[in-house]
Amino acid sequence: MPSYEEEKRKNLDAYRKLKDEIRAKYLGQYVAIADGRLVKVSPSFEAADEAVRVFGHRLVFPAGEEPEIGPLRLRFGRIALSLG
Repeated sequence: MPSYEEEKRKNLDAYRKLKDEIRAKYLGQYVAIADGRLVKVSPSFEAADEAVRVFGHRLVFPAGEEPEIGPLRLRFGRIALSLG
């Protein structure tokens, strides 16, 4: 199972590769990226977010805007701590 930081890197790499396509095709909609791929495009943030909620790290953002990169997340066994 990849770490949270590995998932984050994979998703950011996918975003960089898909950035132009996302802006060209999906402007005005919300985009969800997880597991290194585009998972969902929806007019609703809630629907896009719901589609990727099962993933540790995910990006959900309006097409045409940069995704917000969340805080560093550290895991200690079953406890997760978010910094930032």
